[in-house]
Amino acid sequence: MQNHKKKVRFSCPLDCFDACGLVATVVDNHVSRIRGDRDHPLTRGVCCIKGIKLLERLNHPQRLTSPLRRSGRKWVPLTWPEALDDIADRLARTIGQFGSAAILNYAGSGHGGLTKKVDDIFFNYLGGVTVPRGSLCWGAGMAAQRYDFGEARGHHPADISRSKMIILWGRNPADTNRHLVPYIRRARQSGATIVLIDPRRSASAKLADHHLAVRPATDGALALGVANSIIAKGRHDDEFIKKRVHGFERFRQAIQHFTPEWAAGVTGISRDAIRWLAQAYTEQKPAGIIIGYGLQRYGNGGNAVRSIDALGAITGNIGISGGGVNYANWFFPDFIGGDFKKSQARARNRRTFSIARLAEYLETEDKPPIRSIFVSKANPLVQGPDINRTAAAFAAIDFKVVIDLFMTDTARHADLVLPCTSVLEEEDIIHSSMFSPYVNYSGRAVLAPEGVMGEYEIFRALADRMRLPDYPRNARTKFLEQAIGPLTEAYGVNVEDLKQAPFTLPEHAVPWQDGLFATPSGKIELYSEDARADGCSPVATYIEAATGNPEYPLRLITPHRRESMHSQHFAFIDDIPEAVVSPETLQAFRLTDGRRARVSSDRGTLLVRIRCDSGAAADAVTIEQGWWHKSGSVNVLTSDRISEMGEQAAYYDCFVHVVPAAENLK
Repeated sequence: MQNHKKKVRFSCPLDCFDACGLVATVVDNHVSRIRGDRDHPLTRGVCCIKGIKLLERLNHPQRLTSPLRRSGRKWVPLTWPEALDDIADRLARTIGQFGSAAILNYAGSGHGGLTKKVDDIFFNYLGGVTVPRGSLCWGAGMAAQRYDFGEARGHHPADISRSKMIILWGRNPADTNRHLVPYIRRARQSGATIVLIDPRRSASAKLADHHLAVRPATDGALALGVANSIIAKGRHDDEFIKKRVHGFERFRQAIQHFTPEWAAGVTGISRDAIRWLAQAYTEQKPAGIIIGYGLQRYGNGGNAVRSIDALGAITGNIGISGGGVNYANWFFPDFIGGDFKKSQARARNRRTFSIARLAEYLETEDKPPIRSIFVSKANPLVQGPDINRTAAAFAAIDFKVVIDLFMTDTARHADLVLPCTSVLEEEDIIHSSMFSPYVNYSGRAVLAPEGVMGEYEIFRALADRMRLPDYPRNARTKFLEQAIGPLTEAYGVNVEDLKQAPFTLPEHAVPWQDGLFATPSGKIELYSEDARADGCSPVATYIEAATGNPEYPLRLITPHRRESMHSQHFAFIDDIPEAVVSPETLQAFRLTDGRRARVSSDRGTLLVRIRCDSGAAADAVTIEQGWWHKSGSVNVLTSDRISEMGEQAAYYDCFVHVVPAAENLK
């Protein structure tokens, strides 16, 4: 019998910059291969190892294929009717005794598809529940750009190649944003100067002409020192400032003492290098800045981004081709409607908590207390800070449900685990709000295994059991059509169009080109009343960086691993984390390259393998985040400190000590 073979286009759903277009080769309901989609206008057939590993995750023997209920130390398989009846009963009892706010819905960004976000609709129809606010990832920078521009928007990748100077500020595209790399190279081949600003010499240093090894947590000081030099030398763009900038004089006064000399002492970058950067950034115009998601993970991270935004504002590098301060690309969420919008009016009892302080909230909230937790698209007992405390607080809750493909560390701490579909097993629409300007249709390649259900069907079945009036029960395609209704109304683009090709908004190629900003003044706000009202400095400033102490002298930096998106690929690695240190740190702490060591903070201890790297950040230990408990999660070390704006987890304000382990590496 001849095998039935087909190719299905879909989109990578990972919480990544690129949202790659992919193609699955399917033979008799089995995916035999995944490759990049050569017809995708951005990713053009190239995808990273994380996208290729979607096939491994799809067919992995450890994948869950039945609902499971905890019974002591064992897991007992359930039928779907049994599992859904149990959940509906427990949720109803929680609501009856404490109200719907006693339910906490912890939904992360583990999958970028619209149909995976229907938990929000369900819990709105339930009356509104407790949900996170703030961010574990980018919140400080998002808040900063809302104060400055009204919204975080990024230039189209093709426009970035038109820059005459590109500053990669804490961004490492070589490892985490590979589809940006060709545009950087194209700009460099056309004569652009590329500058990398990063405490460590990352893989992206090979893309750059200059690397400025700024001290961790001092990026804002560097930006203000550059701004001071620009203004002192009269290199600012007076005409642009008069037309497009609000609060320049207040900004000028506020940064008078942030001289290049002062900044050199704070940042470790020489005064001459700071003055050179100020001159080059103004003379090599248009100049674009591309910010990564590490420099805002400090207590002063929001002001760091506002200080960098100010450089674009005072030089007239905003709203012009090849310019911009690119942090995120938040346009598609503005065009989501349908059941997402309709359900919001039902969430009368909705309340929020700071996501970085989940443990504290679970321990202390009593009006009403949290009695049930529902986790989807997330692994907070690996990714959240201070996980020892969080796990204990999580365990104390009466009823906990986790939806996932695998028995994650969070799932292991739950009472009931529901297996869900892979991106390859469902139709969806996917978009990244970080870099890619494209909205992607994602086709279903194969049927889900028996015993696995998609979130869209899970929550519809729960709504039936709980007799939720008017809960939407459209077919999946109809749901997607209504969800992108605002996009269809504005641009005439529907689901059938997206099946043919990804869509991008033409006017977003160069954000703010019309000179109209989404701020109260309609201008770039170097002085922000909104920031002041939120308890922040109205003008970008430098908040002195947190420092260690004799007991814990080294700063901990926890970047992404090239081969994994957060914790999604660490389940299958039988190893321990690697701790990267400079030669000076290796010698000062009597460590040995390749040997084991113990890294300790005031929260916990982690066994690691030491790797010495001459490009490592000074006075710091770098350990990639995402490792599961069996290997040792780096978040046993971190605290629940947050940034000064955006309620961003300040992961990088963690300080540690490191000593050689008693045992040697085998």
